[in-house]
Amino acid sequence: MRTELATKEFVRAEINEVCAEISQVRAEIVGIRAELKQNAFLLKILIGIAAFGLTLFNPAFVKLVELVIK
Repeated sequence: MRTELATKEFVRAEINEVCAEISQVRAEIVGIRAELKQNAFLLKILIGIAAFGLTLFNPAFVKLVELVIK
């Protein structure tokens, strides 16, 4: 036999501590997911601005716009 025995109260206290830590981790995961969604949205905006800028300053595109406007 071991010299130390775990009582029901000790085991329940440990389980409650683990449950509390799990809920904290879940809360952190929710926050991280929100940040990831925001970063994904900002990345899409950045890609759109870059594509617009590359298209706008492309000489062939500028000539096409000049032909359409005239």
